[in-house]
Amino acid sequence: MCYNKNQANQNKTMKKLLILFMTLLLSSCAVTNYYQVYKTNSESGILKNDKIVFEDKNCSVSYDLWSEGGDIGFSIYNKTESDMTINLNKTFFVLNGVAYEYFQNRTFTKTQNSGTTVSSYNYPYYWNYNVTKVAGTSSTSFSTSYIEKSILTIPSKTSINISEFQITNSRYVNCDLIKSPSNKNIKTLKFDNDNSPFVFYNLITYTTKSDTSRLENKFYVSEITNYPSSEMFDKIDTSMCGRILNVPFVIFKDAAPDKFYIQYSTEK
Repeated sequence: MCYNKNQANQNKTMKKLLILFMTLLLSSCAVTNYYQVYKTNSESGILKNDKIVFEDKNCSVSYDLWSEGGDIGFSIYNKTESDMTINLNKTFFVLNGVAYEYFQNRTFTKTQNSGTTVSSYNYPYYWNYNVTKVAGTSSTSFSTSYIEKSILTIPSKTSINISEFQITNSRYVNCDLIKSPSNKNIKTLKFDNDNSPFVFYNLITYTTKSDTSRLENKFYVSEITNYPSSEMFDKIDTSMCGRILNVPFVIFKDAAPDKFYIQYSTEK
């Protein structure tokens, strides 16, 4: 009897140790989310109606970089009284001195499915009066293929959107940036155009009537900050019309057209 009691105590101790080990293991593998936020400056862009806008006498080009990785896509508005054409063969995204052509000569396929329910009768291999009715579906697919255009036309007083590239897809690593900051030790690195790790711009070639021009819309990253996720969001309790929401709406706290971000995780 004494042996059985000791054995039971040992089993209890082992269970406690196992629970403690699993708790430590789970807590050590807890994943915490962080955000690296990039602020940019532009040489001649102006903040207007929540967009960064570049203009000349013929057109205006608008940017909203705010997205994961930074969306360098743009909207271009034709201010003239005639058609304007954009030559994508001569329109480039340039990042740190490397040019990427917007036109990539791709073929796209769009597929549309339509389906209907049909009924049929299932006859056995020998004659039988007990015929079984089987319900099924019949579908038809329609595919349309089209080739990417190298020349885009913008009618007078209208705009088109062009998007292809993002600025970065990975976190910027620097010994002066804490990878897993708390809200008490957030630090910002600042840069100018000469030492910025990201200098980027769009070269846009367009034609109006017989005149061809090229725009250069240039940016550089001026600040980089790592934040814990708790510092990134606000809750809104009311809708745009003033109604109280059943569930608060969560939004980015400091979203802006001249900023973008990378989300990343760490294990503790």
